Amino acid sequence: MPAEIDFQSLPDLLQDPLVRKIVGAAAAIMAIAIVFRIIGGWRRTVADARRRAELRRFTDDLRLRKEEVHRLAERVLATSSTGQIAGFELVRQVEMVFADNQTSSAAAVELVKALAVRKGANALINLQTRQLPAGKWIASGDAVIVRSVGLPTDEDQAGRTGQQETGNRERETGQ
Repeated sequence: MPAEIDFQSLPDLLQDPLVRKIVGAAAAIMAIAIVFRIIGGWRRTVADARRRAELRRFTDDLRLRKEEVHRLAERVLATSSTGQIAGFELVRQVEMVFADNQTSSAAAVELVKALAVRKGANALINLQTRQLPAGKWIASGDAVIVRSVGLPTDEDQAGRTGQQETGNRERETGQ
């Protein structure tokens, strides 16, 4: 049968200096453990808040980058998987552009278009996409500057506007 504790003699046990030191050390260790647990919880809370703020900044930056990529990609006049674009004349080849590690072929093409616009191009030729074994997509193409064939240039447009105004004045005056 287990030994029973005599609570009557407990105050007599605390009179012993060795028992007092042991009880004091145990109380101090428990107090230190509680303080460390409180400080650790506070540090975890602060670290979590810092991580959430960093993640929020990262997602905001990512969203802004995606918006910028989309805005730039819209400025591309035409794309072609061959070396020519129907209805356009190649003025100058700027540079080859390449995008990899994208989640879809459309995202890869959009990023290539944005990179081309950043390089000063307004079209892409030899555009190719390919899916990698890991499921990611890559796209590449040649960034070029093109001019529309058959449509009047700015100089032609200015000359025609002047001719139309002259013709309108002649009709109005009866000449």
